[in-house]
Amino acid sequence: MRHRSAVLAAALLTLASVPAGAAGSDPDWPCVQILVPALSSGQIWPGDPIEGKEGDWRDIPGTEPVLKQILNRRLDPEQEQAAIDRFADQLEANGATTDRNAALTALFAGAFDALNQERSQAIAAIRRYAHQQRTLLDSIDAALTRLQALPADSPEAAALREDITWRRRILDERRRNQTALCEQPVQLEQKAGRIARNIAARLE
Repeated sequence: MRHRSAVLAAALLTLASVPAGAAGSDPDWPCVQILVPALSSGQIWPGDPIEGKEGDWRDIPGTEPVLKQILNRRLDPEQEQAAIDRFADQLEANGATTDRNAALTALFAGAFDALNQERSQAIAAIRRYAHQQRTLLDSIDAALTRLQALPADSPEAAALREDITWRRRILDERRRNQTALCEQPVQLEQKAGRIARNIAARLE
């Protein structure tokens, strides 16, 4: 009994980072960060509304490579800003002052839409991950229950203990990976806000 309780208690530590409120509202959300299913452009973008403009960038020459560049997660904030500034400078050099705001708005609309979709995919992946964690915990609990019914020195008990140890290693490794997964939606939200500020700074 003591062995079963100790093993189960150790396994349950993988969910120690789940806030009580978050676990109660969504059992498949294991992150300490509050779940925000989708971003709102109005909270970070001071320019014209972007609803319905997500694909406008396709009609503006030179926008696609800039959009791809600023969406690159490997790009540091300074490189993002430099890419946006080059795009805005080119628009200004073309003398299209009237269309400049529309082009910059289209760039943000495309970036925001892509980041929101990527963020939604990250959230869905976290939920699947949490569900798999619970399934693994349940399988360990079931194995511990079976273990108690076996003679301690039997070959079956030894094999089951080895299986439980293996499952716990997987659980511990997944717990370590969970921290990085939970950061992804936050990082994408921060990137969207940063891009919004940099583009908005070049609006007329």
